[in-house]
Amino acid sequence: MKKILTSTITLIFLFCTYNAFAGTGPATEYKVTMTKLELCETGSTTANCLNPLTISPSSESGAVDIASVNAGVAAGSYGNIAKAKIGTLYTYLQITMSRQFIITGTAGNNCATKAGESGTKTTDAAGQTGGTPGSSTLYVPDGSSYNDHMNGSVDSLGASVSNDGVIGSSDEYFQYRKIISGGGLKVKAGDFPTVKVAFDVSNAVGNSGGTCTNDVMYAEEPGMTITFVD
Repeated sequence: MKKILTSTITLIFLFCTYNAFAGTGPATEYKVTMTKLELCETGSTTANCLNPLTISPSSESGAVDIASVNAGVAAGSYGNIAKAKIGTLYTYLQITMSRQFIITGTAGNNCATKAGESGTKTTDAAGQTGGTPGSSTLYVPDGSSYNDHMNGSVDSLGASVSNDGVIGSSDEYFQYRKIISGGGLKVKAGDFPTVKVAFDVSNAVGNSGGTCTNDVMYAEEPGMTITFVD
């Protein structure tokens, strides 16, 4: 008889190492607040979550720090796979989250985040040259040329959203779609897999360039891999 595993979605931090792109760098603190988690049925794409099914609770996740734990250790839990329809194939996960992040790290030209600094949706936060990075409030900036797996949302539940690839000035949140590895998820009766969302924050701090003490620090998206363990 197959062992029945927890139906809670577990957020696992996976530390991947590779060369940072210009203008980005690693985070030692990366707090994200999720407000909605949805499964997307087969036929979905990076631009479209087909027949989305909400599996998160009505409350937000709270600030989950995906950069502060060791590899393979759970950073937190959010969502319930038991809400999935038995026998339906889901191929994407759609996450709605706040554009505001609490981040500590460095990015480009030895620029570090500065304790107590805060950006806005339209303005990056001031950084510092060298020294010990401090905890800053950084935002995903407004933009119209993001990849189609992201779009802005006015509200926390995605009731009013921007076009794919666009995050506008009125958007307080954004949606993020990611393919589920291994061909997707199909839940069987009485058999709920553990969902692991692995994050890579080695390029999660952004630097728009220029003098470090100017408004140059912003939030970059972390790498993410979604898998299921029977």
